[in-house]
Formats: sequence, structure tokens, C-alpha cells
Amino acid sequence: LAKWADAEIIVYVGCGERGNEMTDVLMEFPEIKDPRSGESLMKRTVLVANTSDMPVAAREASIYTGITIAEYFRDMGYSVAIMADSTSRWAEALREISGRLEEMPGEEGYP
Repeated sequence: LAKWADAEIIVYVGCGERGNEMTDVLMEFPEIKDPRSGESLMKRTVLVANTSDMPVAAREASIYTGITIAEYFRDMGYSVAIMADSTSRWAEALREISGRLEEMPGEEGYP
């Protein structure tokens, strides 16, 4: 998806990914050639890496960090694509934090 995105800036958020999955992304993205420029795809990519062994609060914050970075580049006039992998792990983190705060879960079990 990132390779063929028509955006000038790509923000990739690895939320709760296994360490080896993020390593794969860090190894593969520099090797992928950008069809727009012929250079490395990393030249227009921002990676936010949050692995599954990091605290749950950091998992929640990683998505918001990616959104903030994307909004910054948008405000600078760039077209931006944001990709979050995995939003289900983000939802699990939100549910875990909500449970620790003794909040009532939503109808579907997620806050």
C-alpha cells in the first residue's frame, strides 16, 4: 500500500507489532523503490514503531503520535497517507486501560 500511495508523505504506525515484524519493515522499506522518484521509499516515510513488549499506554499513544505527525505534514501543505498496523491491537490496549481505570466497556466490549 505504501509503495503505491499517491501521497507525498507516508506515516506508518506499527502498533503492538511483534519485534521481528517491525524489524522486517525496517529492513524492507529501504529496499523498496518508490515508483514516483526511483529512490528508496524510506525517503518519504515516517515510521512509528511500538512493539508488543512495550507498555500498553505506549501502544495507545503510538496511534495518536502517528496522527499528530501526519497532521503536522498536512499542515505544512503535503499530502499524507497514514497506515496503522494493527488497529485491533490498539483497541485491545484501549480496552485494557479502560478496565484498569474501572470504566464501563462499550456495547461491543471496546471503549
